[in-house]
Amino acid sequence: MEIGGPDCAEALEPAEPAPETLRRFGITRVGDITGLDTIGIPVWFAIRPNSRGLSVSQGKGITIRQARLSAIMEAIEGAVAEDTQRHVCEYGSVRTMSARHTSTVPLGRLSRVDVDCLDQDRERAWVRGFSVRTGEDVLAPYELIGLDFRAGFPWDRRAFHMSSLGLAAGFDCDRTILHALLELIEHDACFLIDAMDTRSVRTRRVSIPPGIDPSLDGLIDRLDKAELRAEFHDLTTGNGVPVVMASIERHFVALDGPGMRTAAGVACRLNPFEAVTAALLEAVQSRLTDISGARDDLSTGRYRGKLAASIREEETTLPAMMPEGGELISAGASGARWQHLAAHLMASGVEDIYVFPLESGEPGIKVARVLASGLSSSSTRSISRFSVSALNAFMEP
Repeated sequence: MEIGGPDCAEALEPAEPAPETLRRFGITRVGDITGLDTIGIPVWFAIRPNSRGLSVSQGKGITIRQARLSAIMEAIEGAVAEDTQRHVCEYGSVRTMSARHTSTVPLGRLSRVDVDCLDQDRERAWVRGFSVRTGEDVLAPYELIGLDFRAGFPWDRRAFHMSSLGLAAGFDCDRTILHALLELIEHDACFLIDAMDTRSVRTRRVSIPPGIDPSLDGLIDRLDKAELRAEFHDLTTGNGVPVVMASIERHFVALDGPGMRTAAGVACRLNPFEAVTAALLEAVQSRLTDISGARDDLSTGRYRGKLAASIREEETTLPAMMPEGGELISAGASGARWQHLAAHLMASGVEDIYVFPLESGEPGIKVARVLASGLSSSSTRSISRFSVSALNAFMEP
């Protein structure tokens, strides 16, 4: 299976989906929650009342249009992923697939899989994708690809952790798959912080000199005017793909006395300047998520105390985060950027990457799920499936 070609050219100014398109994806309302905070950086939401997963999606951006579109596309990726019948191509147990010599993803080497709970004889639904390393078709259980959380449906929630990790929607193939793959790298870099809450992970505080990027300067200026300050930390692992965490602290007074909460955001991009900007936007969205309280997945624990940070007091500057030799992927490189990034990851120890294009029903909207054997996530239950990059971050003095 192949993705690419002239019809996948990057759209510089994609048109926002029409109202009838939003209705087809079950989106009934799109709104602005920017004014609930004092910062003024745009954050929007999109609602799908009949969702089989989260009914409230959020988006952020430097401009109102970007934030609105971000919320809409997050809602659309969920709507597409939950459409079971559109994606399932075969049924059978793991043992049956092996007997048929059908190529499947290596379940024992993927995150979001608990092989100790995997019943080899249980009937399963399978979705078709392809291996980036070999180019051959490969099948994966629907639970690793889809997002159908309906109670009473026959999904194996003991062996598989259903999640939106590595799922993306966009207007062209390259950017959609690239975004999904960057999300996997981001979660791999956050693995030890999320899973172990350890203070032994080596991270570095990043100083942001002014004048690097006008958009980033504008975001930081808005924080200054709101009397808030963002801190940035470099979470980049041994694969060299820039990952940045941004955090914004907020003092508050509760019934039990004064305290502090931290809104944090993490982002992975092909260069550190974009990673810092995206992480800061995530942190701003995180603040507004807490303020609005409208997300389906919020827990009471999110509103208690201060977020623990796994940080050592080292410091680097933003320009120093540039990958060795300059840009990770040259701006003039031919071919799809996600393919260059996949090749870089596989040269850095990732065993294989699997891409699952998901039919959206709309010609101009692309949705894809990406899996990788060799990248961790916080749902990994076994230390044996730490990625090489996560282990390097843990063991560096």
